[in-house]
Amino acid sequence: MRIKQPRFLFMLSFFLVATMLVQMSLYSLHLYSNWTLMLSVLEACHNMLRAIGLSSMNMLLEVLILSTFSLIVMMIVKQIYRYVTFSKRLSLLREDIVTEEVIRNFDLGKQALEVIKSDEPIALTYGMIRPKIVLSTELVSMLSKEELRAVIYHETFHQQHRDPLKKFIITLLVHALWYVPILKWVSNHYHTLREIAADRFAMKEANMLDLSSALLKLLKSDHRQRHAFAVSFAETSVNDRIQHILAPEKEVHLTLPVGTVLYSLYIVLGLSIMFMVATP
Repeated sequence: MRIKQPRFLFMLSFFLVATMLVQMSLYSLHLYSNWTLMLSVLEACHNMLRAIGLSSMNMLLEVLILSTFSLIVMMIVKQIYRYVTFSKRLSLLREDIVTEEVIRNFDLGKQALEVIKSDEPIALTYGMIRPKIVLSTELVSMLSKEELRAVIYHETFHQQHRDPLKKFIITLLVHALWYVPILKWVSNHYHTLREIAADRFAMKEANMLDLSSALLKLLKSDHRQRHAFAVSFAETSVNDRIQHILAPEKEVHLTLPVGTVLYSLYIVLGLSIMFMVATP
């Protein structure tokens, strides 16, 4: 199953995010440093719209800026706290003997993976700067050696590409810019594409049947770790991943959310005009 990446929507979403953040930053500079833009077109629009009495939106824009950056700061602080707490808990549960055995059996780096003591089957990659693969003792005992190999290669892909950091940034933007609805759609499908890419990587190094068998075993356990700073093996996009494993050559086209795209453009365009109007 080949999913054609909606590059246009990803680039459009990046453009919308950049537009909003730049507009907010420029407006803040205008407010707090009396810095003025030397762009005649923007000044002309600004003067024209102010002349028809649309300059009463300053308060709304200031609230929007304050709430957006407050959400960003709050979420960063919250996730840092959760990350530190999570790391401390893992260090207490670490099983050194099993960790060394897994590293030796699969020829992994000493800092690449650790096994923790848990009655739940866990497989995830966590950490934004130096991501690390975490497996549980239950998972190691539940899976065969080849199934475990497939899971490790899947998580290795996330580790090598720093997917926990990317996931955190995308989650941060989706929550902070909640008024741009296309971001949520892009976020969901981005995670799907990354999971499928990790499965493809795993299938190059391990057997397709072992990967699918491991995924089904984790699904039956119904235990999924969800953190903004971590990527879990069986967390999302299970149906799409199973289709991909069974039919890797089949093409699947994502449905374009035209209404959501247009509404997002309308929101960003409207706010951009408001920022130009309210610029001192």
